[in-house]
Amino acid sequence: MLRSFLVLASAAFFAAPAQANMMKQIIVGKCSSALQDEFKKAGKTPPAGMVDETCGCIADGYSKGQSLDQAKSVCVKQSTAKYNP
Repeated sequence: MLRSFLVLASAAFFAAPAQANMMKQIIVGKCSSALQDEFKKAGKTPPAGMVDETCGCIADGYSKGQSLDQAKSVCVKQSTAKYNP
């Protein structure tokens, strides 16, 4: 009984980081597509690194407990200040 509990506990321990990584990949993917679309509609090209940095920031903020809207607000402000597109 204890052995099966330990196996399940260790599986859950290793599954959590994998699930978090999957969520980060989904957020970065969706965010990158949306930002690229926004720039394309505006007839502009985003500065090198801006999309990856902004979307990574949003995913990191979300993984640290911020809502997506909170993370987006913070990261877009930082990105705009840095890259000034």
